[in-house]
This record gives sequence, structure tokens and C-alpha cells, in this order.
Amino acid sequence: MSSNELILAMGAAYRGAMDLFKEVIPRKEKQSTLALAILIHVEKKPGISQGELGKMLRRDAMTMSQAIRGLQDLGLIFSQPDEEDRRMKRLTVTKKGKGLGLNLEEAENKFMTGLSREWGKSRVNQFAKDLSEFNEYLNRSRNYFNGN
Repeated sequence: MSSNELILAMGAAYRGAMDLFKEVIPRKEKQSTLALAILIHVEKKPGISQGELGKMLRRDAMTMSQAIRGLQDLGLIFSQPDEEDRRMKRLTVTKKGKGLGLNLEEAENKFMTGLSREWGKSRVNQFAKDLSEFNEYLNRSRNYFNGN
């Protein structure tokens, strides 16, 4: 497999997985893939900073601000200044957002149950480990290419 094929396959797999999660969301609550990723990460790490989340999701500050503002406008996420550094914003999921988060968590559990049934737990665990290591490699590569 060429590097282009690998990158295209990873992108398609990510979009496909997120599309599955979108299907469990009521039509009036439909969100972009980025918005869902933000909601999932904030649910799992309440109080995460907008900057930390942007690094995790590999998105620039402007894109993150727009997506988070949209989630705030819908009442799904709450943002407040950090107590020590008022320039930094800390994110938490609202009660309404938690309801949507439960739908996402249910979809995630269904997905993982089906994948484990088809692949087996050890293969799923190895795949998760490989993806995590790949993500770490991407972080190191970014530093390398940026001359750090």
C-alpha cells in the first residue's frame, strides 16, 4: 500500500466511523464531524482547554473557535476562562450536551461491541494500540518537519 493509499484509507475510515455516530443523533441535533469530536472529547475530559483540544484534534484556533461557538449557541458546551490564566478557555458539556453525549456513547458501545465480535478483542486492542502509536509518530513528525 502506498502512503497516499494509507492516508486516503485513514481519512475514509474516520469519516465512516463518524457517520455511524451521526446516525444516532436526532435530526434537529445534527452536527459536523468536528463538532461531534469536540463534544466527545469534552465529555471525556471536562475542563479541557480549547487549545489542548485543538492540538488533540489537529485543528487551528480559528476553526476550533467557530466550532465551539456553534456548540455554545446550541447550548451543548459551556466555556469559561481559566482561573489562573484568563486568556485560556476551559470547556465543559452542558446538561443538554450530556443528553446528546449519551446517544453518542450508546453508538460508540454498539460499534465497539460489533467490531469486537467480528475482529475479536485482542485484534481490536492491537488496532487501538497501533493507532495510538501512529498518532504519537505524527506528533513527532510534526516537530521534525517544523525543525523542532
